[in-house]
Amino acid sequence: MIAVLVALPLLFAFLTALTIPLRMEKYARYFFLAGALFPWLVYLLIGEGSEVVGGWPKIGGIEVALDTYNSLLVFGELILFSAVALYSIDYFKKDVKPLVLLLLVHAGLLGAFISRDLFNFYIFMEIASVSAFSLVGFSGGKEALKAAYKYLMLSLLASYFFVFSIGIIYLKTGYLNLELISQSPLYPEVEVAVAVAFTSLLLKAGIFPLHTWLPDAHANAPSPVSALLSGAVVKAPAYGMVLLSLYLPLQENVKNALIVLAFSSMFFGVGVMLLERDIKRFLAYSTVSQMGYVLLGIATLNPMGAVYYAFAHMLFKGGLFLAAGVLVDKFKTRKLEKLSYRGDPILMVSILTLSLAIGGIWPFVGSPAKAALLKGLPYGKELFYVAGLGTLISFTKLNYYLMRGKRRRYGFTVLPSLIMALAALFAGISLGGSPKAMDACLLLGGVVLFLLLKASGLLGVKLPKREMTPKEVNIGAALFSLFLLLLLYLSQG
Repeated sequence: MIAVLVALPLLFAFLTALTIPLRMEKYARYFFLAGALFPWLVYLLIGEGSEVVGGWPKIGGIEVALDTYNSLLVFGELILFSAVALYSIDYFKKDVKPLVLLLLVHAGLLGAFISRDLFNFYIFMEIASVSAFSLVGFSGGKEALKAAYKYLMLSLLASYFFVFSIGIIYLKTGYLNLELISQSPLYPEVEVAVAVAFTSLLLKAGIFPLHTWLPDAHANAPSPVSALLSGAVVKAPAYGMVLLSLYLPLQENVKNALIVLAFSSMFFGVGVMLLERDIKRFLAYSTVSQMGYVLLGIATLNPMGAVYYAFAHMLFKGGLFLAAGVLVDKFKTRKLEKLSYRGDPILMVSILTLSLAIGGIWPFVGSPAKAALLKGLPYGKELFYVAGLGTLISFTKLNYYLMRGKRRRYGFTVLPSLIMALAALFAGISLGGSPKAMDACLLLGGVVLFLLLKASGLLGVKLPKREMTPKEVNIGAALFSLFLLLLLYLSQG
């Protein structure tokens, strides 16, 4: 039954595509919604457990599972995709192809999250990634096509090395199943393979400095696709790192390097956000920062903390991109100073709620997620709080601009972002968050520091205009190579 989670979106993707040659496109949205929502029934009925598809022995079969670690990610993906589907049926009302691709992303993500063997995980992660490449460039605009090309080339580079690492592990252990691999002797070659796999997944997850593809892809994709990319697609490689850390030990040097990398990603993303005036690039760099928190949980061997934060990020970042899409599609611009949520209290409340959630303020989902990360943090708690303060300053800036400008009403399109805001609230309460004096201090500090920075003129510094060129792919590949060499060196002690 667990495998049916993936089979249903694949089935309805086929049926949705079939409406094109049969000239029954008017029914496509119903098949699409069925593929988006029917996996909910399976998820709610089956509960936790594991199985090998077809009843084969574990050594040669495909094991899938729902457990403590991945069930929360599957739950978050189902919530986000349901909201994205609701937004997409109106956004893509004249075209069926993107609906098919969205269902393939849905199936790929669910498949990656339930996989328990490396090759099956890779296959489903690639189904999601390849569909995402197509969706990024779907508008056909020059910038979107360039962004899709850069995403494609760098992600494929990471994929080739990831498959290479799987081959090394299989050659030395004879297994693809992670549990069986963990029971085999730890060969030096396997340690090298883990370093290669981690580097590949870091690029796919958009972690600094291997993030170069992410801002352009997330900013230039259609609005519902941006929400899915940032909210869920980058979580599949992050979950791959969680699996590797659970079943294969990391060298102490590698763990320390990943902790440094996590903090670097957190601060780099915040730094660019403070200067960014394009709302979608602002949120994209926020993803670079927020994925640093997920990596921090992985690097400190706190997989549950990483999963909690990945789940929280699915909710608040997916909701923020859906809300940004409403504004961008209405005003036909991505410039912050020309956007406003005045006149629509539902959109205003949604964005304010999601901004507090991403800042880790109680009672929203970011609060228990950050608390879970702090429990496993051996050092650097002061840096953790400073990064959180930077996030609050950045989102104070976002809301400062959105509270100005023309009053507009947005109608039905605000509903998906409201769903995500409510999910962030209820998830925060359900996960056991509690009020802390630190939350009030950080929130007040964020507002005050924003006002001081604005008064000083520092936030008025404009980022240089840039144009995407093929050279950026080479730069991304060079950074990947250098970081791969670094992890390989550290993995050898």
